[in-house]
Amino acid sequence: MKASSLFVYFLILFLLHGCEKKIATNNLFDTEVRNIDGENFSFNKLSNNKASVIIFLQPECPFCNSYGKTLRLLDSTFNLQEIKIYGIVAGKNFPDSEIVAYQKKYQLTFPFLLDPDFLLAKKLKATITPQAFLIDNKGNTMYHGMIDNWGYEIGKTRAHATEFYLTDAVNNLLKGNKIVSDSTKAIGCYIQ
Repeated sequence: MKASSLFVYFLILFLLHGCEKKIATNNLFDTEVRNIDGENFSFNKLSNNKASVIIFLQPECPFCNSYGKTLRLLDSTFNLQEIKIYGIVAGKNFPDSEIVAYQKKYQLTFPFLLDPDFLLAKKLKATITPQAFLIDNKGNTMYHGMIDNWGYEIGKTRAHATEFYLTDAVNNLLKGNKIVSDSTKAIGCYIQ
């Protein structure tokens, strides 16, 4: 290789390495599940949103239960920004009636979708509840992990959250800014 060709090759590698990191969602928009009402839901609908937030939840997870008020607040705030939230319950451990009771108890009005065969959990590599994923309208995961830093270890929480990872990621995405922290390690209950 000539020196000029070698220079161009390394320049391209350098530029590609510096691009904003996005996590491939393995054709998330091709995924179809059913909602809590038994109707089919296709994730290609997410391409119509400015962005979407997918949050894996479990009715019996103490961390999920503690986030009821926060989830309601995020839903109302994000709706004003044309960002839609979708709650996902993976596996077959929870009957529909228990999921509906959870939704009513915490007054969660965003759609709840069922992932009984872990298809969506596998595509997104979700392992914990609550675990949030910010998906842009092209199907790229722009952020995944904790909602905020309220819980910092299993069984340990702060009086108040001081870092708002999901909200910061949404705000940066809407402003066209780079998402500084595109992932955090989720803390909560294992998806089974």
